[in-house]
Amino acid sequence: MTNDGGAAREPRMLTSDKVYGAIAVIAVLLAIFFLVRGGGSDTTVVDRAPRLTIEDPRPGATLDQPVVVTFNARTELRPDGSAAGGTRHVHARIGATELMPGSADVRGVSGTTYSWTLPRLPAGPAALRLYWSDAGHRPIPGAQSDSVMITIR
Repeated sequence: MTNDGGAAREPRMLTSDKVYGAIAVIAVLLAIFFLVRGGGSDTTVVDRAPRLTIEDPRPGATLDQPVVVTFNARTELRPDGSAAGGTRHVHARIGATELMPGSADVRGVSGTTYSWTLPRLPAGPAALRLYWSDAGHRPIPGAQSDSVMITIR
């Protein structure tokens, strides 16, 4: 018999029960997050980034400004150089200068071949290379063109 008039006592929750419960809730939330968002690795992104090929200028070319680069993206691009339906976009490195196209800098030539008129660049010899970048503007490893040596006047 109880001294409190017959009322049953609630079981007392231990601190360890609260900790294990919180860990279980966090684990379930993380599982749902990764299920919804996906857990693709960086190599998944690289596998989907087609190779960029510089068609013009040719190696050894001496170019007046503005420099126009013609390249094959092997995928459809928007006028800002981003791949249609994706977050990757084209960047260029010319010597020590890195560039990203503006909203209307990339123009279609034919199929998946495009031209990009670059802003004024430092004169002299330079290596030109195009590469895909992710949404954070980080180069996607293995997703770049070969370097083309040029001279800019």
